[in-house]
Formats: sequence, structure tokens, C-alpha cells
Amino acid sequence: MTSSSSPVPHIDPAASAPAGTPAPASAAVSGDARAADATSLPATERWRRALGALAKVVADPDRTDQVLEFGIYANAGTMKSRIHRFYDDPRGRRLYEERRTLDSKTVDLDALGRLPVGTLGRAYADFMRSRGITPEVFDGAPVQVADPRIAYVVQRIRQTHDLWHVVTGYETDASSEVVLQAFTFAQVQAPSSAIIALAGTLRGLRARPALPRDVIAAFRAGRRAERLATFLWEDHWETPLATVREMLGIRALARAAA
Repeated sequence: MTSSSSPVPHIDPAASAPAGTPAPASAAVSGDARAADATSLPATERWRRALGALAKVVADPDRTDQVLEFGIYANAGTMKSRIHRFYDDPRGRRLYEERRTLDSKTVDLDALGRLPVGTLGRAYADFMRSRGITPEVFDGAPVQVADPRIAYVVQRIRQTHDLWHVVTGYETDASSEVVLQAFTFAQVQAPSSAIIALAGTLRGLRARPALPRDVIAAFRAGRRAERLATFLWEDHWETPLATVREMLGIRALARAAA
């Protein structure tokens, strides 16, 4: 998703979405859909697919599609025990009821780029443009998840991932992605985030000896911060970024990452 290569691709977390036990869907899920649904697969099959995707990422770090594939299958076993964290929050319920998305249909980077310097929207537009990312990459819900409530949470986390970069101050280089995954795990408890944070720390330790310290600090910051997953980002494009950080309780993290 980024224009430059790195040992760890820019993580676009369907790989780290919180998910879990939804209310029953209004329509019955077909047998074919259940067969393809990651949450309905046996654990052995889920992990076979997850590790297969991870192996492809190790062989080719630019395979962002396989990062997403890994996240879906690594997280599928815990989705039904984690979704309540999103829908227990009134903001999460509102997001789903309004079916809010951040994609090519709703995000105008040109308009956001005309906002004053220092606003959330301007910072987001600058971040996306400087890395060659366009909103089209966020179009569509994950096809591996049949339940619409779970799929929405996965999609929402994926679509807001770059905003997490903006507010935390973490860059998209390999080490910073690893650190952000530690922050993400503290927020959503997705197994994929823990695996990426741990594996990335071990792999990057020689080149960056301070990485374990930064990973631990990010995890603690994620525990202290307000819930980013249900934040109404679209309502704050014109809000100063410093104010948004204060609202989310991550001002100290932003300073440390600056």
C-alpha cells in the first residue's frame, strides 16, 4: 500500500480488527457462505491459512494482500468473543447503523488537503498523499467474513488504520509498524497484532536495539488511550490534530513519536 518497500509492509489491519459475538443476522447464512466464512472454519484450517499467508509475507514483504489474509484467519477464532467491545460503545452502534465508511465514495483527499495546516483532515490528506495511498484501497468489506456486523468492524478498522498512524505519530517504516501493532493489540486484543509485534520485535532487534522498549511503551499507551476503533473520525476533519490527540488520550505518545 505504500510506494516504498520495507521488511514489514504497511499494515492495513483487517489484520487487527476487534470482532466477536454479533446479534443473529436478519437473514440466514447459506451453507456455501458458512463454508467460506473464516469464523466457521476449524482451528486447524484457520491457522493453516493464516500461516500460509504469513509465509508469503516473509517471502515478499510487499504482499499487503497476504497481511490482510493473515489477519483475517489469525483473528477469526476470537472474533466472536471480541465484537462486544465495539458494539457496547454507543459510537460503535451508531457507526454500524449509519454504515459509515472511509473509502473512495466518502473521502475527498483534495478537499481535506485544502483544510488548514494542523487539522486532522489536512494531516490525514498529507499522510496519504506522501505515501501514495488512495481511498480506493479501502473499498469493500472482507469477503472471508459472512456476518455483516463482524465484517463491518473488520472493514472499519482497516479503513481507519492510517488515521491511527496520524494521531499516534508512528511512521510506516518497518519498526514503526511493529510498534503500532503493539498499540493496536492493547486496543483490540487481535492475535494477529500480537504475533506481528512479537515477530517484528525479534526480527528487528539487531538493527534497532531500543525496539523492545518502544513496543512496550506503545502497548502501555494503547491501554491508556481512549478507544480509537469507535472514534467518529469523520466528525473531526476540521478539528486541530492536537485536540484530537487530547480527546483520545495519546498526547504523550504523539510527543514521544515526534
